Amino acid sequence: MYKEESIKISKDDFHKFKLLSPLLNIHDIPKQLYFKAKNEDILNNFLNKTWDNQEYRILTIVGSRKNSSYSKEALDYLLKNLSGEKIIIISGLALGIDSLAHTGAIKNNFPTISIPGSGLDKNHLYPATNVNLSEEILETENTLISEYEDNRKSELYMFPARNRIMAALADAVLIVEAGEKSGTLITARLAMEYGKNVGVIPNNIFAEGAKGSNQLLKDGALTILDEEDILQMLNISKDGQGLLSLDFKNKKDTDKLKNILENLGDNERNVLEKIILSGNIEKDALLQELENEFEMNYTDSLVALMSLEIQGFIKEELGEIRIVK
Repeated sequence: MYKEESIKISKDDFHKFKLLSPLLNIHDIPKQLYFKAKNEDILNNFLNKTWDNQEYRILTIVGSRKNSSYSKEALDYLLKNLSGEKIIIISGLALGIDSLAHTGAIKNNFPTISIPGSGLDKNHLYPATNVNLSEEILETENTLISEYEDNRKSELYMFPARNRIMAALADAVLIVEAGEKSGTLITARLAMEYGKNVGVIPNNIFAEGAKGSNQLLKDGALTILDEEDILQMLNISKDGQGLLSLDFKNKKDTDKLKNILENLGDNERNVLEKIILSGNIEKDALLQELENEFEMNYTDSLVALMSLEIQGFIKEELGEIRIVK
């Protein structure tokens, strides 16, 4: 069994831990955080985001408390297909999508962190209907976090407040489903403000419970259709052989890059090399540079970009070209 009393870490010590250091970059830094885990070794894994010397990425998953059967099916599908990836799932222990995110993480062997809007004592945990789920999270070697003392009862302001923590800790945020006035939208907006990738599962345009999440797509959030889209949000290469996984200072990885480039046509090679050197780059600026440097005309450049996107090396989003594989 886990210890009944939580372990407290103060703001002054956040910089010591990979998990917590992102909190130092937000406006309203928590003064402290309280943690529950089965033992200190488990907690240390989470604090360092590392298991068996391998660092994990963090995906925060949030959505409606009154989720549709469609959103449950979509989330189950994505988590099943992501199984085996080095991902920590964060959610807020609320009813609906949050609960499904935690149970799906446990089912598919992802580490999971719950951040409820209350203290962590089971007599004060909110919602009370999810006390059993909180026990399951701890018994399956996962953890709970709160900025409130264990015996602190839930109040309305605590829920939007904890959303900033879920957004700040994440490498990316997945919005499964959200209505027009859903608190989920607070998490999404904060994540965007913090510079995190935000992805949304598209939904029926007539569904009242998805008007908020569909609006996020309209406002420029990433469209999530399969597990590959989530891996791209997290900058994870599925087979570990893609461009994002290469260290260009390492000769072995340099040889891999050389092999990739040798299998491309001249125009594709020029375009990909330019993007690798430039990093994320505005499409118009890239086209101009290709014309100036390689005398590639507009049509040839577009054809090369389309070919690289079909092969999965790059992606265009909101007028920007970036490496995704």
